Amino acid sequence: MKITFVRHAEIAGDPFVCPERPVKGSLSERGVKQAELLAGTLKNEKFDLAISSSYGRALQTAEIVLKGRKTPIRICDFMKEWLPDRHLEKLPKTEFETIQKRASGCYAEETWKTALGEGCFDMYARICPPFLKELDKIGIHARMGGYVIDRKAKDLSIAVFAHGGSLNVLLSFLLELKPFPIGRFAFEHTGLATVRFQECKGISYPVLCLPAPK
Repeated sequence: MKITFVRHAEIAGDPFVCPERPVKGSLSERGVKQAELLAGTLKNEKFDLAISSSYGRALQTAEIVLKGRKTPIRICDFMKEWLPDRHLEKLPKTEFETIQKRASGCYAEETWKTALGEGCFDMYARICPPFLKELDKIGIHARMGGYVIDRKAKDLSIAVFAHGGSLNVLLSFLLELKPFPIGRFAFEHTGLATVRFQECKGISYPVLCLPAPK
């Protein structure tokens, strides 16, 4: 059992758009090439299921990478990126800049929740419980500090297409790193990380894989 986490390619257009499939125009020309390059890199990887953020840049990346495969893509709103307070867009520019400046002048420990939008714990609460429910549906059950994996799910390979922030939250959660306002992982465009599950007395535990260059 393994999960591959993939950040979307370079964006174009509205970052908040949730388009119908097939997706067009959510990636820049460079972004499309990045996704196509990743598709070539992963061409020999088996994916039984893909989970994607509903934002266009993630979903278009997933479609390009998985083109020609029969891999189903499950679109999940909970995998969206950090959610800003959209009401701030209606404020006068000077007032908005004052709020931004105030937040940027804080230490990390002072930014668990700011006026700019979703707080750190808000993201964990939005992303992690529904992701566990998605795993539970396919036979991967959170139990006793690890996971009990049904026999039918032991060889599954899942791809998750999302964003730097939401992937940070999910990967930190699975690896049991304590929540913190600063991300623990730096995902470049189409950057990826793979987690395998190592079994010990019937309980499987996530392990981050660091592959050698090919």
